[in-house]
Amino acid sequence: MRVMLLQGPPSSFARELGAALAARGHHVTRVMLSFGDWLFGRGDGAVLWRGRFAEWEGWVEARMRAEGITHLVYYADRQPHHVAAQRAARRLGLRCVSYENGYLRPDWIVLEDGGQGVFSHFPDDLTLVKRLAVGLPQPDMRRRFGHRFGHEAVAEMACHLGNWLFAPLFPGFRADRAVNPVLEYLSYLPRHVQAWRGATAAERVLAELLGEGRRFHVLALQMAGDYQIRANSPWRDLRDFVAEVIASYAQHGPADGVLVVKRHPMDNGRINWPRVVARLARQAGVSDRVVFLDGGDLSRLLRHAEGCVLVNSTVGLHALQAGCPVLCRGIAVYDMEGLTHQGAMDVFWTAPERPDQDGVSALVRLMAAAIHVRGDFLAADGRKAAVAAIVARLEAGLARPFGAFLPVPPRLEKARSAGLPLDPWEPNHAPLAGSTGTNSDDPLRGGGKA
Repeated sequence: MRVMLLQGPPSSFARELGAALAARGHHVTRVMLSFGDWLFGRGDGAVLWRGRFAEWEGWVEARMRAEGITHLVYYADRQPHHVAAQRAARRLGLRCVSYENGYLRPDWIVLEDGGQGVFSHFPDDLTLVKRLAVGLPQPDMRRRFGHRFGHEAVAEMACHLGNWLFAPLFPGFRADRAVNPVLEYLSYLPRHVQAWRGATAAERVLAELLGEGRRFHVLALQMAGDYQIRANSPWRDLRDFVAEVIASYAQHGPADGVLVVKRHPMDNGRINWPRVVARLARQAGVSDRVVFLDGGDLSRLLRHAEGCVLVNSTVGLHALQAGCPVLCRGIAVYDMEGLTHQGAMDVFWTAPERPDQDGVSALVRLMAAAIHVRGDFLAADGRKAAVAAIVARLEAGLARPFGAFLPVPPRLEKARSAGLPLDPWEPNHAPLAGSTGTNSDDPLRGGGKA
């Protein structure tokens, strides 16, 4: 293989992946686009690019052509530079490969042709998933690798604050974050100082609900700046989604039930969710039927909930494994007939479509075998294991030997109906064939892992 590696996670992972590929005799070029790339990725085989963004697509295409690149590999498929590079790579007939934090958690890494979410080639037909999963083992979900939160926080801040501070040195770099990192990191301070209080209160509320035998549904919040919201759902403001859910619950939810709105554990606190939820519940006339939890045991919640509503979080996959009905309002790999509720939200509250547990098992087995590797981006042993597994998977052809690869991403039509950008498959919503459309400078058309 002749591999070009683009941006990696905030760690030495991409550098180590390149070294492992080179040690196996493959040609490797790593392109650094920002201060964070330089901080974690400088070394043998690295090329520093500091041109204007408008020049990037032409430059990377010429470089891929000159080096005879066969594989383009990148972390987070919606990062603006990666979207543009995919367009160029597809014109040249190259293999595009994206890796990210796994759908399975916590120490799994997803590795797919093209991308995730809308751009995943993983089947969306449960009958096919079941057939392909026959004979595959149930994965051992016990955690093997891990890192300290402080390690992750320092790496993230070094990367993203460095990108902000040294932005003049990289004038063409388009950050994939929705919020200025200085504001984001400062907002974490009061949020996490008070986190212990929220967790204690949440456990008390959950104990009361269970003790009283109350029926409840869970609305699982995601991080407001999550690129899964921006790239794989029709919402640009998560508050609009929450308002829609609470209004539906007010009209159609069980009169004796409770809607439990659970905050994401890594939420940065920039949105005052307790106040927002209280206001929306009051406007809908259900203040006595909506509670907000800032913490608590999610697994325990899902085991006892009547159902779980979310945009497209991996919480949905955990809920399915717990036997909890799921309504997914965005685009997610696990959202398919037979697993998640496919009808209207108003019906979900009282007559949800329940998950086929044999289908859930088949989905997890096929996902683990075909599009995941075990590992961690930060822990040394996790990086070593993941790098070795990714090299082996690249050499073996990724998901294709398992049959878990459809030539055209099967979720494109749903994305088109939702008005989501389909670049690089359909630049500017036009047919791909013969097109050399250019990427919009709007970062919301891209956006890698925040």
